[in-house]
Amino acid sequence: MKADNRCFARFVFVPLAACAVWSLAIGCARQGSEAPVSLETAIDRLLVSTITRENIPGMSVAVVLDGHVVYAKGFGTTSLSSDDRPTADTQYRLASVSKPLTATGVFQLVQDRRINLDDPARQHCPELRSLDGVPTVRQLLTHRSGMRHTSDREDVSITGAFPRLGAALANIVGEPLRFTPGSKTLYSSWGYVALGCVVEGASGRSYADFMKERVFLPTGMASTTFDSPAYSSPTFSPGYRRGLMYGLRPSLVVDTRFKTPASGIISSVNDLARFATAIFDRKLVTEDTAHEMFSVPVAAAPAAFTAGWSIDSTGLSGAVKSGSQAFDFNGSMEGATAYLDLVPARRYAVAVLANRERSVAKIQPIIVEIRQRLIRSSE
Repeated sequence: MKADNRCFARFVFVPLAACAVWSLAIGCARQGSEAPVSLETAIDRLLVSTITRENIPGMSVAVVLDGHVVYAKGFGTTSLSSDDRPTADTQYRLASVSKPLTATGVFQLVQDRRINLDDPARQHCPELRSLDGVPTVRQLLTHRSGMRHTSDREDVSITGAFPRLGAALANIVGEPLRFTPGSKTLYSSWGYVALGCVVEGASGRSYADFMKERVFLPTGMASTTFDSPAYSSPTFSPGYRRGLMYGLRPSLVVDTRFKTPASGIISSVNDLARFATAIFDRKLVTEDTAHEMFSVPVAAAPAAFTAGWSIDSTGLSGAVKSGSQAFDFNGSMEGATAYLDLVPARRYAVAVLANRERSVAKIQPIIVEIRQRLIRSSE
């Protein structure tokens, strides 16, 4: 039996002081006679208008404020042929939002003293010895290694499982680096594949086993797993794209197993909210480690990335005050668009997952609007 509108959306009420979080959407008392609009209603309207205007089949959103989930819902459909509504537990491909999870795994090993951020990455991943330079673990994390990004051709031509991620690097390590490590910034999924190899070398375990035990299980991320072309689950949403002539059609299914640490994780907005909360609560990283993760590199000018995160890619620089720097990461691939936005000092996060591919520009206004309403209204 399909759930109706009242049942399919998971909503969590977290009581706060007078002028509760629901009122933060517009403020405690609006001028004039217009009735206050709750946070739930304001975000509902925003999401419904977005999926309608942008022709997005389905979308799920979770909002964390002060370390608590205050909103978690799904809208639209996961199927173009039936009314299968997404929820906050619906699984989507994360695309590049896989990278902050991988970075957290690396920092787990930093805390274990098995990795030093300034170690040559080849010390933990022997395959990197073929590179014509010596990037460090830190440089891989911050996209300053000189390794290039994966190409569209590689995304559709590299297939099959890799028992060790080092094997997936066989061809890229034979290419010249684009620049001397540390001298420039170049976004690189290959760099995060290399980090997966570093995780395997330093931990003595497969990347998947390590991430499950050290990141997913402690956080309660029960809906988070690893992608493969044949992946199927009752809670998984397939993806869609705009047809060449008209309408929407199913997306091409690509094999991300060669770049799992960069783009090959599947999750839900509820699990991403758990991940963000675990970061805030220092369940995955210590205070010192969190500071390292979110520190803006002094040498990078302009700095685009910290260790695993973008530095407020929304362009809302200065929109949050009191030193509350915003960090985020977005991802887009065949069948999915993902966004995770954090303001660590406010213990605030928004996770958005959608089943329409390559729609970051369509999703980003949601991130901007929710952050402005919640953070600005509470300052």
